[in-house]
Amino acid sequence: MAPRTPKKASPNKAPTRTTEAKSKAAGEAVAVSTDPERFPSGRRRVPLGVREGGEAWDQVHVQLARQALRLIAELGYVGMGMDEVAVAAGASVRTVYRHYATKVDLAVAAIEQLPTMAGWYDGDDAIENRIARAMDIGAAHHEYLVPVLANAIVFRATVPELLDAIRDHVLLPRRDVIAASVTRAKAAGEIAQDVSPDFVSTLIVGELVESYIGIHPLGTAGQRIDDVMRRVWPRLRA
Repeated sequence: MAPRTPKKASPNKAPTRTTEAKSKAAGEAVAVSTDPERFPSGRRRVPLGVREGGEAWDQVHVQLARQALRLIAELGYVGMGMDEVAVAAGASVRTVYRHYATKVDLAVAAIEQLPTMAGWYDGDDAIENRIARAMDIGAAHHEYLVPVLANAIVFRATVPELLDAIRDHVLLPRRDVIAASVTRAKAAGEIAQDVSPDFVSTLIVGELVESYIGIHPLGTAGQRIDDVMRRVWPRLRA
């Protein structure tokens, strides 16, 4: 019987692992990705989707932080998990982690969504009108400061970043706005000279706390303005 002729390898056939290993051992060059957006293997470092730095990315970034703020206020810091934020924002958990590496990072970003009162007291009209306008603006915001502040106090030993964020990004900026408004009103003779920014700042926070726990509900914007003008304004005016 005539010996069988060995089959020749097909030129289009993909090399086997053994062939690849032999090629590498023989010193053949192996293609390596030089794209900075990819790992050497060719896999993307950042998955496809919303790219970092654009308008869409910023919108998602803020939306995640706002949902986290709501969850902290309603469920507490413990209840604000990355999974819960993803569900609330209609995003994937991977998206949340792409924007915020840790839960603490997300919580701090959430706190930074609280209003600082910047621009609330602007205007050239009478101080009573500026106060009324500021309260009208404040009434349009959810009363998140008190429950978020309470959580920050509870976790001040284990997660000090929360209280730091409230102090640096909310309370101190508000204090600056109040101080500027008080100084201006004093110079115009609109309020008593012995009224201090500390007094006004403490008064505002105290009103928010009493409203939140039900001792003295603030009510609608109109009710807030009427109440303040009745109870608080006499203590401030010149």
